[in-house]
Parts: sequence; structure tokens; C-alpha cells
Amino acid sequence: MKTFEELDKLFGKSEQAFLVTKSPFSEEAVLVYGNAAAAALTGINMKETAGRRFLDLGDRWKEERHIHHSAFDDDLCLVMVVDKAESERAAMAAYAESCRNMERALAAANDANQAKTKFLSEMSHDIRTPMNAIVGMTDIALKYAEDTVRVEDCLKKIKVASGHLMGLINEVLDMSRIESGKLVLTLEDFQLVDLIHSIVIVIKPQAEKKGLHFHLEMGEILQENLQGDAMRIRQIYTNLLSNAVKYTEDGGDVYMRLSQEQGENGMIRLLAEVEDNGIGMPPEFLEHIFEPFERERNTTHSKIEGTGLGMSITKRLVEMMNGSILVESKKGAGSKFRVCLEVECSGRGAAFEKNALAGQKVLVLQGEKEKLERLPEMLRRFGMEADVASCGMEAVDLLNDADISGMNYFAMLTCDKLADMELSLFLPEVCARKGRDFPILLLSESDWTEEEYLLGRAGVTSFVPLPLSESRLAEALYAYTEEGRSRQKLSESKPRKNHQNSHILLVEDNELNREIALEILSSTGVQIDTACNGQEAVDTFLAKPEYYYGMILMDIQMPVMDGLEATRRIRSLDRVDASAVAIVSMTANAFAEDRKRSIEAGMNAHITKPIDVEQLLECLDQWCGR
Repeated sequence: MKTFEELDKLFGKSEQAFLVTKSPFSEEAVLVYGNAAAAALTGINMKETAGRRFLDLGDRWKEERHIHHSAFDDDLCLVMVVDKAESERAAMAAYAESCRNMERALAAANDANQAKTKFLSEMSHDIRTPMNAIVGMTDIALKYAEDTVRVEDCLKKIKVASGHLMGLINEVLDMSRIESGKLVLTLEDFQLVDLIHSIVIVIKPQAEKKGLHFHLEMGEILQENLQGDAMRIRQIYTNLLSNAVKYTEDGGDVYMRLSQEQGENGMIRLLAEVEDNGIGMPPEFLEHIFEPFERERNTTHSKIEGTGLGMSITKRLVEMMNGSILVESKKGAGSKFRVCLEVECSGRGAAFEKNALAGQKVLVLQGEKEKLERLPEMLRRFGMEADVASCGMEAVDLLNDADISGMNYFAMLTCDKLADMELSLFLPEVCARKGRDFPILLLSESDWTEEEYLLGRAGVTSFVPLPLSESRLAEALYAYTEEGRSRQKLSESKPRKNHQNSHILLVEDNELNREIALEILSSTGVQIDTACNGQEAVDTFLAKPEYYYGMILMDIQMPVMDGLEATRRIRSLDRVDASAVAIVSMTANAFAEDRKRSIEAGMNAHITKPIDVEQLLECLDQWCGR
């Protein structure tokens, strides 16, 4: 048994009143120890109580106290004496704190509900606006079906409105997937220049339409070929740039600055800065800018449309990539966003292109010097020579000098705008002198699909997107070397397979989608059966002899039975061909986790809608009748 002194070392300095008795505890239990707090509570000198019973301490002090006891050591019992009033005060304090926590939670829930209610109210307007345009323009087009000019105008407006509506829907769906944890990032190879060019051709026209000046500034680039989720990186940058354009007044400036730093473990830090001199944001809004459903203005009145989800989605995507995003802004003075993302290096390279280019000489029509300023030095790193002309007339002089000396240029690289003449009129003259096979490469920030009809017929043979990329430029030039032409002929000589004796099963519940797929596939001669849901697909497959179908094209979301379950049922059938037949998902579910679920269900490949004709035909060649 512990002595009084040993017990005093344990409890003597405690402000809580403790008594120690022999076990078991009862009114008859013999007291062994009491600390100073217990002496003050009972009014008894505890050293004099040793050997007395607990009941000998009297009852008066017990009336306003709670007594709690528990085993202590093998033969002792620890008794804790608590002031009832103090205990109640503590309980009341805990209850009050609990109430305050509940009030805060309720207030947060109410704020969230109000934000969602406000969001739905404003979204109702924002969704109805493009919907009204689509419905209205469709009615007008139907009314004036014979007027091709008017119909074309209506279709263009419908395309714009439907694109805006799709953007609104995508943001809501993205936020839902992020909140539920279902958004999965994909790891794919991409070229940085392609990513930036795809952003520029969207943002630059928007800026020019508002009378803004868009500036793209490229810093040090360590690696052009990267690995990461290119679609989501593009979404981050596009969200920031779209907001910069949206909230900058006419005549303003929007900047995008991009550079790289070496990260840890071979990673590359992608550093982006988006800055504008627009309306800016007040400090009180900056605190909430990344919260869902927040918009700095009431867009219904300001005519600035959006969901209020873009910045929240942007921040979540950045965090999913282990990156960071910072914002600086001042009301009336514009905003600046800094984004740091970590991406992996891709093994893809262009060394063989550069080696094949060494010793070749090209004519460079530079135009605006700042856009193609790096081009001559880049060509020198390929081992190439370059004659540089700043305008069309200088290019003519260089061509004349080359003809006189008997020197032939390997190719001509040109900008998209000349100061002294129209490019579409100049290029045919070059082709007339050098021949239609003379390589003319257009280097431009513009969308090639908009320029292709005019400049392609004028003589442009290849398009290289700006900003300049060594690997992309080398790839484009390599195509015109003897080695590159040989490779191209080899790939083009590969004939498309004959499928006239093949059978496929097309499973699609949507009649229009089924019609589109049938039209595309019919050009191959393949024989096609159709089913409208997963159960019909299983029954149709069972009704045919083994190895009748070379491939099944399977939609995912269908009534009665979905495509995933139908695939699992087919794979589990007691037939030799059940595990061998190729099953390809053809669905609007385009996310990485959708692709993963398709493969896990037993599918061989995954095609997303809207259907890409070439992708579908390549899939048919690859999988049908393997």
C-alpha cells in the first residue's frame, strides 16, 4: 500500500479535491489520504484522518458536492470530490458552446443554401438566354428554309449559343464531380506549344472583339514535351483568361506569361501569370473568390454571364495537381493570378528530325519581327541556314538572287501578315516560280481551320502554330526531307481493311446517334445489326452463331440494361466467342474514370461522343475480326 507521502506527491498540488480510501469504497471505507484541496473543502486536517472512516468526515459538506470513486492500485480507491455548482457551471458552459457551434453550423448551412438559391436564380437566366436563342433561331430557320443566307446566319447563331450553353453545363457538372470526388486526372503526353496555341485561338478573338490587346509572353522553356492532364491544364488557363477578358473594359490589356522551372524528382514547374488592367476586385470579395457560386457582380444586370463556379473549379483543379494559385487585385486597377503546376517530362523527342534537317537552307518571311524573332536562331540549332526577309518585296529579291546563283531553297517559312502586300496574293506567285510541291510553312497564332480554305489554295503546305516550339517546327520541316517523305508514303500505303464479310452489332438507344453511326460505318461495307438497349444486345448476341460478330459497339447509358452490365453478361456467357469478341464503348462519358470502368467491365476500347469519323474507322480496322 502507498504511504501518505507517496500519495501526496501524486495529488498534493492538485486544485481538485482528492481522497484515497481502502477498497472497496463505501461509507465505512477507511481513509488513507486527503490532499490540501480536500482539507479546505471538508475543514478537516487530513493527516489526522488516517485510519478514520469516510462517514466520519460528516455530511454537511457532501450536500453541495458530487462524489466520484474508482479503483486505484490493488487495494486502494480514489475519491474525487466535485463542487456541484462548479460542475453545473461547466456543464452549462459546455452546453452553451455546443449551442454556439450549432448556430455557426446552421448559419453556414443557411449561407450555403442562400448561395445555391441565388446561383439557381441567376443560372435560370443564364441558361434560358442561350436556350431562347437556340429555340428562336431554329424557328426562324424553319420558317425561311428556302432562304439559304438567312438559314446560315441562324445556324451560326445557334452554334454560338449552344457552345455557351455547353460551357455552363460543363461547369456545373465539373463542380459536381469534384465535390463528389469522382473527377480523376489523366496522364497523357502533350506538347506545350499545342496547349498554348489551343488557348490563344480561343482567347485572342474574344479579346479583339472587345477591343482589347492580348499579349503572350514566353519565358524560359526547359521542356516542350510534357505529361499531365492537358485538358484540365487548358481549362485552368482558359478560365483565368476568359475572366480577364470578361472583366476588362474596351481598350484594355490582357497578359499571359508562361515559363518553366526545374522541380524535384525530375518534375517541371509550369509557371503561368494572367494579368489584366480591368475593373479589379475589392478586398472583401477576394476573401471569397474561390468559393462556389460566388460572382462579384449580379450578372443578370451587368450582362456578364457565368455560373460563379469557374474560379472554384480552377482552384480545385490546381490543388488536385499539387499546385498553387495566388491572386492580387485592386478595385479599378485590374487583377493578377499566379499559377504553379507540376508536370512530368515526356520521353517524346525530335532528335531524328533535327539530324535530317542539317545543311538545308530556307527562306524566312519574318513580318512582325517580335513574333518570329527566335526563328533564325532556332533554325541554326537544327544545323540549317536561313535568309530572312522582313516584307514581301525583300523575299522577291532573295528569290531572284537564288535563281541567278542556282541555289534552291529547301522551304519557305512565312508569317501570316505582310506589311507591303496580301499574303494570299503573294504566295501563288512563289508557287508559280518554285512549283506547287515547294514547301511553304505558315507560322501563325490564328486558327488554321479558319485560314485553311484561302491560304491552303494559295500555296501553304503546312501549318506551324505559334508560340514557336523547336520540336513542333522540326517535326513540320522533317516531313519535307527525303527521309520524312519516305516515312509518310509508308504510312499512307497502309490500306484500310475490307469489312464486307464482317458483322458488327451496334448498341445505341438514341435514334439520331444510331443513324449517325450507321451512316459512317456503311461506307466500309460492314454488315450491321442494331440493338436499342443492353438486354437486346445480349439476346441478339446469343441468337447468332459463335464468331458471327467481329465487334460490338456498345453505348453505356441505356434503359433496361446499361452497356457495362451488358458487357459483363456477354463476357460471362458459356460460349467460346464470349471472351474473344471485341467490345468497344461508344459513349458521351468522356472522363478517365469512365474509361477505366469500361475496361474493368470487359471492354477492349473506349470511343467518346461526338463521334470522330477517323477514330471510329481506325477502331473498326483494329478490332473487327482480329
